[in-house]
Amino acid sequence: MQEVPVENNPGLEYIVIGRVLAIPQLPAKLAKNDLFRHLLIAGSTGSGKSHTASKISERVAREFKIPVIVFDWHGEYADLLREYIEVNPHSSPIPIFTDDPDDLILVSSIMELTPPQEYLLDKILRRVDFSKTKSIESLLDYIESYPEESNWMRETKLALHRRLSSLARENYHSLFEIRGRIEFKQGVLEAGKPVVLNLAEINDPSIRKLYASFYLKRLVDFTVNQGRRLLVILEEAVNYISRSQPVKPICETLREFRKFGVGLVIISQSLTQLVEDASVNTNTKIIHSVKSKQDLEVVEKTLYLDQELLETLPYIEPGEAVYSTPSLKKPVLIKIE
Repeated sequence: MQEVPVENNPGLEYIVIGRVLAIPQLPAKLAKNDLFRHLLIAGSTGSGKSHTASKISERVAREFKIPVIVFDWHGEYADLLREYIEVNPHSSPIPIFTDDPDDLILVSSIMELTPPQEYLLDKILRRVDFSKTKSIESLLDYIESYPEESNWMRETKLALHRRLSSLARENYHSLFEIRGRIEFKQGVLEAGKPVVLNLAEINDPSIRKLYASFYLKRLVDFTVNQGRRLLVILEEAVNYISRSQPVKPICETLREFRKFGVGLVIISQSLTQLVEDASVNTNTKIIHSVKSKQDLEVVEKTLYLDQELLETLPYIEPGEAVYSTPSLKKPVLIKIE
């Protein structure tokens, strides 16, 4: 039977996320301060990751009165949450070319521009008159008419136009603005109910990734400038912070989160696919059933589990998880409720 050594801190503010599978069955507590030292939720498909995140989001919004936004990659949180505010991307256009130098890097990274294409886009953005060029369609027209100064430029210009033309498709032209200021209306920063950004409304995975990345960046910048607190729940985090193809501006933003009162919940099926920071810089970890040998090795290295608990991890029931948080002296097995 597992022991539950807990730090004694009677002044701790916390939510209860479940119960410890031990005798006595003590509540599994998540401290308010630990939200802003980041959480990692991992596990195989069907192990209960999204259920866990939904419980955390509801209780943080209701009990701590901290705004919570879920980046819902698959559109599943409508069935998991009892009360929430939904944001439809098509009614919340995001400006993608402001004066932030990271904008170009983000577009180039996700749209997989070649160095010549990125160079040409940068050159065009420096010359374009934004008082006249106010939409993706008008930017594409400007690219098409841009004078060709050398032989390589024609092919590069045509390839760049093809890459960016997907942003102006009928299904996606309402998602982006060239310039503008987003106010994050629709209750996005109101406490009390989680906000769900339903990314499943965007069919194309690359466009979905681009929109979500820009929304995340703009939201964090807005929150920091307003001096507010926020909890971000990032479903399918591998789309933003994968080891093989990270979105650099997002990875850099994530490292800065804790300085500015923004908490982050990273959710992923695989630990080995995420950048190393995901394991190193998350102080609380909720690990559901993990079956991959490589992922189990990451768990063993980052949590220092005893052998019995590590060997049990692939076989635990859906909704059960190994829980490690600063208020516990060692990881324990819990049931999310």
